[in-house]
Amino acid sequence: MIKTTDADFEKMTPEDWDTLKEISSLEQETLSLLDTIKTGNIKLIHKHLETVFLPACKKSNSNRNIKQEVDEWVEEHSGVFFSTDIYRDLDIIDKKYISKLLKTLEKEGKVERSKDRAGKWRKVDNLRLPIKWWESSGDPIDMKLPLGIHEQVLIFPHTMIAVAGLWSAGKSAFCMNTATLNYNIFGDTIDYILCAEMGPNRYKRRLIEGGVNLDDFKQHVEVFEYIGGDLPDLIRPNKLTIIDYLAPQDEGLWKVNTILKDINDRIDDGIVMVAMQKPGGRDTAFGGDFSAMVPSVYIAINDGLAKIVKSKEFDEDTVGNPAGKIISFQLRRGFHFDSTDIWHRKEDTEGLTKYPKKY
Repeated sequence: MIKTTDADFEKMTPEDWDTLKEISSLEQETLSLLDTIKTGNIKLIHKHLETVFLPACKKSNSNRNIKQEVDEWVEEHSGVFFSTDIYRDLDIIDKKYISKLLKTLEKEGKVERSKDRAGKWRKVDNLRLPIKWWESSGDPIDMKLPLGIHEQVLIFPHTMIAVAGLWSAGKSAFCMNTATLNYNIFGDTIDYILCAEMGPNRYKRRLIEGGVNLDDFKQHVEVFEYIGGDLPDLIRPNKLTIIDYLAPQDEGLWKVNTILKDINDRIDDGIVMVAMQKPGGRDTAFGGDFSAMVPSVYIAINDGLAKIVKSKEFDEDTVGNPAGKIISFQLRRGFHFDSTDIWHRKEDTEGLTKYPKKY
């Protein structure tokens, strides 16, 4: 039994009583106690504490499994948290007991104490997800890309394809052409996420200019407008998703790698194509090399020239590593790419012109 004296009450400020009300899970009993305190009758307050409030607290705590509640709270959270978050969310008064429970979880390897601030913790995310590689076919996907790029690279399930292009060099054309070349891929519709400034009227006009059967396109391609929020949330894991285009200026160009990784993490056996703006004079998009870390296939488009910047998978016996190969093209009828030569390396350009039969 907790004993109280007149001095105990005299030391308590109005803020102390507000805190008592805030942290107590027994709101009715607390309010009742506060009403008794307002009478100023010390004997009545003592009686209320000993016969009503403290027994109620004891009963309430005996019915709770604090350890289980804390374990479940930690399990449901990720990343960094503070012990004060637990006090507040679970309405627990005994801070020392919570500290003891967190130390136990630390010994079990479930949380880690921060070195830079007291009361700061991090949940250890050590979930192991085995890859059942033996259940996969090991075969590439029969996906087609403009300019015969699919003949130069191998595209497997769970692949990101990046297309970095200058302004008005053909990024959207590349995306729209890809959509029309791959109806029924994965036996499903294609998700086309429109992030560019192209509205429905311009989009339809491009389709008409490209000679597309509008009913067929509507049946096989679902076009969505990105209006904000987390772009990875729009990714469906086992489809072909085309993002036209990604522009992370507001978040910092160097963060493009994180955005691409979050998008890539959302796909299972599906494919994601991401178009991005790039400046002149280089092959990578705004964000530089950070934009090339995640994609397995990386294409650069300049005015009338396409280049395979990166390809993780290729047929070594037939084409070899196609990285660095270029091809010139003409863009016509909305989004059709007509090659004006063949895939070759820059150093072979002169020879290609002089001795075309050799190539």
